[in-house]
Amino acid sequence: MAKRVDSEQYYVTLEMFLADARRMFANARTYNSPETIYFKCYTRLESFFSGRVQQGLQSFLKIQRS
Repeated sequence: MAKRVDSEQYYVTLEMFLADARRMFANARTYNSPETIYFKCYTRLESFFSGRVQQGLQSFLKIQRS
């Protein structure tokens, strides 16, 4: 994700951004054991991220309906 932003290849769609974020979280689970601080941090970050995405989508849909 950082490489994409650093090279100014920005996300064209929300789906592209979310797919990369999901891949990042999946990789964190795959390559770190559950006992590590990395796994625990990514788990918390994923939960926070998912909640914020849901809030953002709900706000967007509410605005669209207005």
